[in-house]
Amino acid sequence: MVAVSEFKSVVTALKEMLPFLCKKENEARATLEYYEGRTTGNNLVDVFAAEVEAGRRERRVRKVHLYVPYTRPDGDRIMKLIRHDRIRDALGRYRAKVTPEDYDSIRSGHFEQGKRLCDLAREYPQYARETIRRVLGGGRGYVLVRGRGRVVATNST
Repeated sequence: MVAVSEFKSVVTALKEMLPFLCKKENEARATLEYYEGRTTGNNLVDVFAAEVEAGRRERRVRKVHLYVPYTRPDGDRIMKLIRHDRIRDALGRYRAKVTPEDYDSIRSGHFEQGKRLCDLAREYPQYARETIRRVLGGGRGYVLVRGRGRVVATNST
């Protein structure tokens, strides 16, 4: 059994193994064509189905019908566009929103008064530690401040 997780490494491994394969040659060739954008996902599924019918692949019951009418590069591009839109739409619903007053007082409490993160977390129980970290600039990303929108904080005052 060989496990390869990086996309470029999968393509490289398939190209290197292809001359030595007998039983899985059709599947490897079809997979390589899909990864390189020369065939669609539906064609790849058809090859796998043909291998099952020929007895070279084990039949597995699928609960969901696979329908992938795109080549891999096209599908990847479409999924990134959809993912970007979904993330953008979810930001306003799920990202913690901090009031401008709390934003300013958390930052001044830390930078001017020397309060630690644990002290600020106790003082502002309505916000998670990660939200306070983001306000201080020590967390990943940004915080949404009502009336100001998206704020990318830094570790300075």
